[in-house]
Amino acid sequence: MANDPTDLARTAYAAYGESTGNRNFLGDPMPRWEDLGEPIQTAWVAAVTAVVTQVTHESGR
Repeated sequence: MANDPTDLARTAYAAYGESTGNRNFLGDPMPRWEDLGEPIQTAWVAAVTAVVTQVTHESGR
């Protein structure tokens, strides 16, 4: 991958926050990335890794 997966996940998390007024799916304030904890950060990394993998695969067709 061209970019670090954790940096991509942090960017995706920030974009999600910007689009929701920094509220989570329950309407509660979103914690800062640093306060999410490892399991949730790992989930965001897995999500962006899956997207990058699919985009990379599709662009190679």
